[in-house]
This record gives sequence, C-alpha cells and structure tokens, in this order.
Amino acid sequence: MIYLYIILTSVLTAFVFVLLLLSPLSKVFELKTPVVLMKEGRIYESALKGSKITYEMLMSEARSQGYFNLGDIDTAIMETSGKISFLPMPMKRNLNPKDFNFAPIREGLCKTVIENGEINEKNLRSSGITRNELKQLLEKRGETEKNILLATVNEAGRVDFFSK
Repeated sequence: MIYLYIILTSVLTAFVFVLLLLSPLSKVFELKTPVVLMKEGRIYESALKGSKITYEMLMSEARSQGYFNLGDIDTAIMETSGKISFLPMPMKRNLNPKDFNFAPIREGLCKTVIENGEINEKNLRSSGITRNELKQLLEKRGETEKNILLATVNEAGRVDFFSK
C-alpha cells in the first residue's frame, strides 16, 4: 500500500511540475524581448544593469565567441534565451567567398580510408580514389599505411592524412 502511495505522489508531483513549466507563469523568468547591450561600439550601462550583466560577464561571453577585444564589437544583444549575440565591427567581421565573388566547391562528407594503419577496403572503393592512388599519395609523404592513424577522403577527392 505504501508503494502505491509513493508512486501516486511521484506521478502527481511530476504532472504538476510539467504543468508549471508549460504554463504562462514559467515565462516570467524569460526575457520578453531582446535587449541591446551595445550598439555602434557604445556600451549601454543601464541595459547591462537591467539584465544583471557585469562587464566581466560581457567580456567573458565575447571571448567565448572569439572576440577578445570589446572594441571589435559593433553590437551585442541579450537574446530572449539569455544568450548574448555579437555583431563585429565591419572591419573585424570574417570575410566570406561572396566578398571575393568566388564560389567554392562543395567538399561533402569524409570517408575513413585508413584507420589505425589498416585500409578500409569498402570505404576506399566508394571514396572515388583507387588503392594505387592512395599508395602514391602515401609514397609522396614518405609514409606507409601502417604509419597512418587516420586518412579520410571527402566527396571532392581531397585526402587528409593524420600520422601516428
């Protein structure tokens, strides 16, 4: 009888917990709209305080996303999820092929053709290169398959070797 009571109590507790999570009350703890913390390189102190974000927290989050200098950031936004998004200054943003009017080829997925010094025959057959071509590439490197920890071939035919 006591086990039935424990099971029923557990089920009811879980049910109430799920209802609370799905209810509008749970939204009280989330931001309703994104908050601009920085714009055009200017830090909005009132927005930081309102979001309970310190300068150290802002800099830490920036570093975790690859920005080691706040001067490289144009805009920082606290998203409704609680994460901070950064937009770099125009001269600090990463270049992409469109900036050069260039269309790179699709490399596709890689297949493992050598693993721990052993050739994977099935993957080699479907990789687009032959055993002879693989041997020639190894010879060029002065290696044998026994010295290779991992070798992969992508769909464009690029072969990468990782020695032991």
